[in-house]
Amino acid sequence: MSDDDVVLMEVDDVQPVSKPAPATVAVKATSHLPWIEKYRPQTFADIVGNEDTVSRLAVFARTGNAPNIIIAGPPGVGKTTTILCLARALLGTAFKDAVLELNASNDRGIDVVRNKIKMFAQQKVTLPAGRHKIVILDEADSMTDGAQQALRRTMELYSSTTRFALAANNSEKIIEPIQSRCAVLRYSRLTDAQILAKKYVRKRTYHTPRKELMLWFSQPRET
Repeated sequence: MSDDDVVLMEVDDVQPVSKPAPATVAVKATSHLPWIEKYRPQTFADIVGNEDTVSRLAVFARTGNAPNIIIAGPPGVGKTTTILCLARALLGTAFKDAVLELNASNDRGIDVVRNKIKMFAQQKVTLPAGRHKIVILDEADSMTDGAQQALRRTMELYSSTTRFALAANNSEKIIEPIQSRCAVLRYSRLTDAQILAKKYVRKRTYHTPRKELMLWFSQPRET
């Protein structure tokens, strides 16, 4: 072939190879979570204190025959966390689609019951045998009287498909017709000794900066 000859060749377009996302992305996503979410117990075994009440809920989870429940007690003792643990134990992989969680201090009016809660109760969801959808209402004692009356009617209408779990600081602010349809459980405040005695506190905080831990434990807390 002479120098003047030119050979033309077709070349397929080369697609850029995408690089896998670095593994640190997931780590960064969880590292910025508040401690209350990052270390929130996922099972009954992780819950600190109120052993009698937790063991009673564990029985509900084993038998699958969970009633409507009200857990009453001071803020920050694990009422909502316990309800979430119960829902996970009952529903397994269906947890995401079969649980509606609302903060009643924000969603406290009658329209929330008529729209969000009632629509959720009407939805069809594939569940394990003998299980029900679960509506979780945090700070349920903040709901208006009208909303509570509407909730009572919804509880009656959809009792065959949906269970209701209410967390409240003061159960006396929940109307009697709702209380009579629920198992009322009471939580007491945790002591520092109960928190520090739990093994998972020591195990899960090994990667937390020492100064941050010392600051947390030095802060005064109610007993």
